[in-house]
Amino acid sequence: MSHETRPADAADLEACLAIWVAACAARDGRAFDGVAERARPKFDAGVVWLIADGVDGVDGFVLATRPGSGLPADPVDAPVLGLLATAPDAQARGLGRALLREATARLASLGYERAVLHALLDNVAAVGLYESEGWVAAGEPFEHSLLRRPSQRFDRVL
Repeated sequence: MSHETRPADAADLEACLAIWVAACAARDGRAFDGVAERARPKFDAGVVWLIADGVDGVDGFVLATRPGSGLPADPVDAPVLGLLATAPDAQARGLGRALLREATARLASLGYERAVLHALLDNVAAVGLYESEGWVAAGEPFEHSLLRRPSQRFDRVL
């Protein structure tokens, strides 16, 4: 199934948050309190926010936020690809890869030279996707502040 990618707007926020919560619960085997609340303010710092529409609504999204919106150790000139998720029933179909590619292309077209993202190291599928798309582990692993699991920054030259 192919998806149309389009720029998101404020009307898409709740659908994106619902996908984020569902995707995180599927990844983690259960829902964690605070996931939506932690994600919501990131949309205010968005520089690239894309939606993949499916037959029944939003199937996935990606959000990159302005430089300086991530962690203190992040490069100061790099936007942060902070949220990338597909609905659990739309996973493993290449949608995440398509969204990742489109977001990095749009960041490059805006003049950014590099971007960063943070990934849980035990999320093997995501780490594999990022590495296959040219993202490189950078810095030391750190503990995710909400989930208390090992995480890693990944950098990509755009």
